[in-house]
Amino acid sequence: MEKHQGRRKKPRKKTYKSSVQPIQYLLESGTLANMRAAKRVTAAILKYQWDFYSELAYQRNNIADQISHSLNVPCRSYAFSQWQRAVKFKYSLHPLSTVGSLTYIGGRFNMGVDINTQIPIFPGLYLAQDKDTALQEHLGQETIPSNSKLTARELALSNPTSETIVSVSGKLDKVFDLTNPENLQLFVDLIKTFKLSTDLKRRAKELRLEIPRIAEKVDELHKTLLHPDWRQLPVGYDIPSNSQIFGHLIYSAGIEGILYPSKFTKKPCLIVFSRNFIETDSYVVLDDDAPHETVPRRIDSKNWRITEMDIKEITRS
Repeated sequence: MEKHQGRRKKPRKKTYKSSVQPIQYLLESGTLANMRAAKRVTAAILKYQWDFYSELAYQRNNIADQISHSLNVPCRSYAFSQWQRAVKFKYSLHPLSTVGSLTYIGGRFNMGVDINTQIPIFPGLYLAQDKDTALQEHLGQETIPSNSKLTARELALSNPTSETIVSVSGKLDKVFDLTNPENLQLFVDLIKTFKLSTDLKRRAKELRLEIPRIAEKVDELHKTLLHPDWRQLPVGYDIPSNSQIFGHLIYSAGIEGILYPSKFTKKPCLIVFSRNFIETDSYVVLDDDAPHETVPRRIDSKNWRITEMDIKEITRS
């Protein structure tokens, strides 16, 4: 029987679907020229901010003695009992150490290592009247998103970071009370005479920034010193915020602390400048036993340097 040969079929090629999904949304686009222009504008803004800071720093330096006097006049002694201090867990064996205040950009009234290196850093010991305030000030410093359903306290409590809270009492010979805005009057009377250059104002206009000006009223300055988003300048522009500059003026005037309201609870908080304990009767003391045998409970004019040591340095000494 005869076989009929049919036409051989070519094997069908296998096709594969790509796992890479096509781009649905373009997040950003631009030309090389645009990127270079943006870089130039950024550099111009950074230089403007530094020049703004420098113009005022020069004028403050010219009347440093008068500024020191204006800040010392309203000061008074201040005693506090069973206030609270919150610290990161790694500092728990030496809770009166100020080493942590120097990390990153520092705190509201002190300057840390990540601000412009031409600006001197200095530490501070932060305290709050109660545990709730201490916890929020320690863990809740980030700005709360507008769509957040949690309060500042709830955000602080939900923070997984380990922390230690200790009870502290003490007495300071000289404290600047920032809870009373009128204490700023003598200082404002001095700085309101400062002048800003025409060139600085022109550059601000060209960069579409707010025209710089000097605070001429107590309420204006008080508001900037307690501004909730005080980190904007040190983080974005590498210069200290108004509150950090003010803290440096207080510290340089030999004053041992600043009393101020918490931005969260409005209850009193205190920053202590232990370097200024020299030749004073000021002190801070742990209300409980020290967590380590080499750590003193009391810090005063004789041993204030220990606040600037960590637990490793203390145990080695």
